[in-house]
Amino acid sequence: MSTFFTVGDARADGPRVAKIELHGMVTGSMASFVDDQLSQAWRAGYSGVILDIDLNGGSDDAAQEIKSTILARSADIPIAAYVHDRALGPGSLIPIACKTIAMSPAATIGGNAGAGQPVKLDYKATADANQRNNAIAMAFVYADNPWPNYGVLTVGSAMTLTTKQAQAVQYCDVVATDYPAVLQKMGLQNATIEPIQFNFWTAAARWIAQPWATILLLAIGIALVILEMLTMHSWGLAGIAGGIIVLLIFAAHIAVGNGSWIGLILFVAGLICLVFEVHILPGHGISAIIGLILITVGMYFALGGSQGGGWYTVAAAMMTTVGIMVAFFIYLPKSKVWAKLGQPMRQSASAGYVASEDYTEFLGRSGTATTLLRPSGTAEIDGVKLPVVSEGEFIPAGTSVHVILVQGNRIVVSKNG
Repeated sequence: MSTFFTVGDARADGPRVAKIELHGMVTGSMASFVDDQLSQAWRAGYSGVILDIDLNGGSDDAAQEIKSTILARSADIPIAAYVHDRALGPGSLIPIACKTIAMSPAATIGGNAGAGQPVKLDYKATADANQRNNAIAMAFVYADNPWPNYGVLTVGSAMTLTTKQAQAVQYCDVVATDYPAVLQKMGLQNATIEPIQFNFWTAAARWIAQPWATILLLAIGIALVILEMLTMHSWGLAGIAGGIIVLLIFAAHIAVGNGSWIGLILFVAGLICLVFEVHILPGHGISAIIGLILITVGMYFALGGSQGGGWYTVAAAMMTTVGIMVAFFIYLPKSKVWAKLGQPMRQSASAGYVASEDYTEFLGRSGTATTLLRPSGTAEIDGVKLPVVSEGEFIPAGTSVHVILVQGNRIVVSKNG
């Protein structure tokens, strides 16, 4: 069982109401989070729950999961929605599932929730469950056909209500500027509100699982891992940092219920294939193709699959990674940062280590690249095949090269001429 927060026995200390914040986009991780919190609040004897809502966009499937959880728990514990800013798109289904809907004076609800008859019917059934006008609920869904004129605002092809308009059509039970007004409407005016208290890891995991944070961190992590495999024969600080970042992202999504272990396993298998391609048997390409497929599919499942918008996150992270890699190969090889990337985690004579082989005799000599240097690969220098790395550029196989730098077991070459 997840332990997102710790609660005591609410029965012994008078009425208490748990406040659960639902902010951002509706995701699979949010659905798992709501299910866990409502279950624990009920077991701990809380007198009610307020869902503090500020939602815009997300997954219709995840919103339907949250709706089902709320309807199932409403028989055990009163649940109120407090829309203090907005409940738009799929997020509009969540307050409809609550017995009590409170809105701040400047809030909005509705607007382009999914599309198609199945979604409309789900909104209709949810409104019927709480005896609200189901035509209004269906109008929140992207409209295939016009709906009756209720004198309300519209966004795109779906209805959006202001607080005043929602109150007029009974989709706002109380206009509330603060929580006491919500408690009074719930009949719990003497209750104490207790915000959910998260442990450090859970708070961090929820932050990491936000789409923008996941995309940015994942792009940085993947870029560091790729750069490590391309530029070093030993695993250095960049690769370790990148691996930790990627694993941390996957762990966060698994912790909040958005990802699966199968995704992590596939991702690691893909990395192994890439390492095999780059460092063990470079040039044939099969391992690289299999590795990239496994990594892509692994990220999809590790980041929530269809429920958590996995393809969107993977695509956005990949595009960001490409941007980072382009910047690296255009700028970094010419800067001091390039030299620093090659130093950490490498044994050197100046640090008291002795290289297993001494390649200094090849300094200044010429030879031929026997594999594509991207920028690491193999070259034949004076009849000896050696692992080499270019200064950052890709050098085709068969190109004449010469050794310009030797650092322990690291041999740097550049094109002749």
